[in-house]
Amino acid sequence: MPSDGGAAAHRAGTAAGWLRRHARRRPDAIALTRWDEGRIGDRLTFAELARLVDTTVPALCRPDTVPGDRVVLVLPNDEAFTTVLLAALAGGLVAVPTPVPRTTRAEAFEQGLRAIVLDCRPALVVTTEAWRDTVRRALDGPATRPGITTWEELRAEATAAPGGPPRAGVSPHAPAFLQYTSGSTGSPRGVVVNHRALLASCRQAASFYDESPADVAVTWVPLHHDMGLITGVLRPLFTGYESVLMPPERFARRPAEWLSALTACRGTLSSAPDFAYDLCARKTTDAEAATLDLRAWRVARSAGEVVRAATAERFTARFASAGFRAGGLCPSYGMAEATLTVTGTTPAVPPLRLAVSAEALRAGRVAPAGPGVPSVVLLSSGVPLARTRVRVGTGRAAEGSVGEIHVRGPQLSAGYWGAPARRSPWHATGDLGFLHGGQLFVLGRTDDVLVHHGRNFHPVDILTACADVPGLRPGRCAAFAVPEKDSADRLCLVAESSDAPGAPPPDQVAAQVRRRLARGLGLYVSEVALLPKGTLPVTTSGKVRVSETRRRFEQGALPVLWPEAPRRAPVEYERERTP
Repeated sequence: MPSDGGAAAHRAGTAAGWLRRHARRRPDAIALTRWDEGRIGDRLTFAELARLVDTTVPALCRPDTVPGDRVVLVLPNDEAFTTVLLAALAGGLVAVPTPVPRTTRAEAFEQGLRAIVLDCRPALVVTTEAWRDTVRRALDGPATRPGITTWEELRAEATAAPGGPPRAGVSPHAPAFLQYTSGSTGSPRGVVVNHRALLASCRQAASFYDESPADVAVTWVPLHHDMGLITGVLRPLFTGYESVLMPPERFARRPAEWLSALTACRGTLSSAPDFAYDLCARKTTDAEAATLDLRAWRVARSAGEVVRAATAERFTARFASAGFRAGGLCPSYGMAEATLTVTGTTPAVPPLRLAVSAEALRAGRVAPAGPGVPSVVLLSSGVPLARTRVRVGTGRAAEGSVGEIHVRGPQLSAGYWGAPARRSPWHATGDLGFLHGGQLFVLGRTDDVLVHHGRNFHPVDILTACADVPGLRPGRCAAFAVPEKDSADRLCLVAESSDAPGAPPPDQVAAQVRRRLARGLGLYVSEVALLPKGTLPVTTSGKVRVSETRRRFEQGALPVLWPEAPRRAPVEYERERTP
């Protein structure tokens, strides 16, 4: 097990306090770096960041605010977000990170922001001058009119009237921030993360991943998401290492730029969902790969969605020539309700790779795959972090039994905003999985399991069967049954099309999907619908929201590219049943 690392220095306190401690002890060490237009941009030392935060507190904590008031952050991945977040925590306010506007999904942004504001009733919304009008439009309605200010206005106020020390006496039980999450199903809910749970989470990670002030974190994951927030801002502050913040749109435009940032900054720690590693392996050109040096990258955490063994193998093989270490890709499992991480792996505690019978898995059992038996290759998400327990089901389930994952530990949140406090020390996650060899294997959401003719098909089954189909965007598909009034349920698969050049025509893509599902799973779908890239409903971590996809599909609300008029009757299949 990794050593205590940087955790030994910090046994209490809040995030703003961690920053002030580093500013006193290591004032000239780099705290924050902005990755700007493909290169290293502005940098802030711990002393500079602490001064920026301390002068922002009085501008943020206005006379009409009181400790516990909510402050919504609509800010980019840079020092503006970090400063306002820490100023809110220092002032006893509750930060509420939210997604930022995107030109392609303006309506979704406005609806989401309006729902969050209606739920948490903030005293203030902080955004940028560029986004002010968009935010104002979203909140232009009755009962949704908090004050709106901008990062630029806060800086002007701080310059005109620099403030004193932050408010004192923030209770460890007080909320630090609300992490809004929709999960894979359901409406957004605000997870209440208090200072004590945040401290516990950062302490666990510092110990498990052997983090130290010599580390450098690099992240493109949006800071409103718990993965970006915790790994890109709060864990670095806890231990005192540099954080390099990259705009998410830079990664979306060119995935290899993430690896370029890791190369330029000698990054040692970085986290992303499975699809990001898959995209890098597929889209990085040989010329781009030749410029990379990933020897410093010791822990590449993969989380936020089911980690596919094929992705880990493809990424490791693709970037071995750039110095990426075998075993460096480290799956983990967590959720906002656990302040990010529940289980993890490291190069010293590697994940287990397991080939299991696909048929047994669909029956809720884990059995080794024998010769000639259709199998699924699974990669574990590791062992529980310190003082964390994981169980499958509510009782003493035998190892290898599939069931809902339950967790308990000091990093668990206090519950949901506006809901009764958590009563049980155990949290039912809504995820399916099993334990084997002391490690957790995650199969997907309980609500996302497709039940057909008495057989269970897990999301990982569908993703594995459709992997590498030319013309499909990896990891972006959902299969579900649509009830029919006078006949059997109609099985449908909805997937995003790839924008790769030379992709096959859509009818060939659909035919290949049907063949893969029939041969690999014995699953015969009635309809395949292809969507434009980026139009499937997903969570903030990129997991497909299957229930929401099904709802929109039934309502005809998905932007189907092919077929132009979706089929409503089962199609005739080639009889390709496996022996």
